[in-house]
Amino acid sequence: MGYSSSRTYSIAWHADAKADLEHIRKIDENVAADIEVFFEEARDNQLTLDNLNRNGYVQHGDVPFDISEWGEAKRKKYNLWRLKFLFVNGLAAGYRIIYAFHGIEYRYYLLAIVDRSFDYNIHHERSKQILAAYDALDIPRY
Repeated sequence: MGYSSSRTYSIAWHADAKADLEHIRKIDENVAADIEVFFEEARDNQLTLDNLNRNGYVQHGDVPFDISEWGEAKRKKYNLWRLKFLFVNGLAAGYRIIYAFHGIEYRYYLLAIVDRSFDYNIHHERSKQILAAYDALDIPRY
């Protein structure tokens, strides 16, 4: 009988994303709770985690969201992604989660929670902070 290698994904919060969550918590506890609960539940759902690195993926249901690559960062070989909640009247819909996927570790690193007005220009100071966090975590570039 052959063995199949099972890929188990995990999530890790970077200190910058934790600080963003705490900042949001001071503004609106419900928004912070929505974001936190989503990732607590995702941590135990390998199907959801498997889909977090599928460009254009949309999940419908109780907590709808979509996934896209950060195009400008990808051109610089960063494996960075954006999760956008699709709640029509949802509290967390005003924020985007920026994360990196470490393909060797099968780990998602949550690097930042940004306002939906974030423009993804890699020369912006916040973008530089995100890229620096990526590099500090020694996540491979592709």
